[in-house]
Amino acid sequence: MSGEVLAAGGVVVRGAPGARETLLVHRPRYDDWTHPKGKLDPHETFEEAARREVLEETGSRCALGPELPPVTYLDAVGRPKRVRYWLMHPESDDPFVAGDEVDAIRWVPAATASHLLTYPRDVETLGAALDLDTPIYLVRHAKAGSRADWRGEDDERPITAKGRRQAARLLGHLHPTGIRRVASSPSLRCVQTVRPMADALSLPVEEHDVLREDADPVAALTFVAALAGPAVICTHGNVVQDLVRRAPVDRSRSDTDGWKKGSTWVLQRDAGRPVGARYVPPPRDRTA
Repeated sequence: MSGEVLAAGGVVVRGAPGARETLLVHRPRYDDWTHPKGKLDPHETFEEAARREVLEETGSRCALGPELPPVTYLDAVGRPKRVRYWLMHPESDDPFVAGDEVDAIRWVPAATASHLLTYPRDVETLGAALDLDTPIYLVRHAKAGSRADWRGEDDERPITAKGRRQAARLLGHLHPTGIRRVASSPSLRCVQTVRPMADALSLPVEEHDVLREDADPVAALTFVAALAGPAVICTHGNVVQDLVRRAPVDRSRSDTDGWKKGSTWVLQRDAGRPVGARYVPPPRDRTA
């Protein structure tokens, strides 16, 4: 858009999930509390600008985590402005120096930061950052017909009668709480697996190529890291294994060597990173 102001910044957090603190800045010009951010310099990328602005405004050198949803609004003189934010973690701190743009900084509990933040859009951005601490239910698609016997495109290979029973029982089997999104590989067998759950939760099934059977594992991990949760993802066995093997596995609950169709791994996350995985076997097929 012509005349659009481009800016970047960070939601800076520290502490463990459930005990997060976030770093806010006070701008005397506007007498507001907000996340550190600023306009891009010429030839600067959004990522470079985000790191630089956070360092200049707070003294914290930070590592970039997952990108958060962008924010658009009109600035103080009526120009359209787009700000891209990243979740950030401090790696080292320089002494904070008050200036004309920022005269104070404050670490505050993330759970109560909404009372200090001036703008509702900043509250939403903080919420998106905290959503990355919530679990992902990683489902391998239900029982499907034989790949060797199927004559059509593999993407169109459907689940079987047993797979349909697994899909119908998945929600009651997992008892997930607070699910906000249901994402799936575009393959029919994956979409069919989570369709009954999504319908029961009045949510759409979002189809993403990054969850396909031949997807790049790094791209799939990046997608999972940036997905607001709690969320359900349905994908293929090889993708499930790639993601689970990046997290410590809880071997105290069940047979974690299983990768059965219709099974689920509950991924616990720390700022998007998988830090634990618990295996849940497929729903019991009571007609077997």
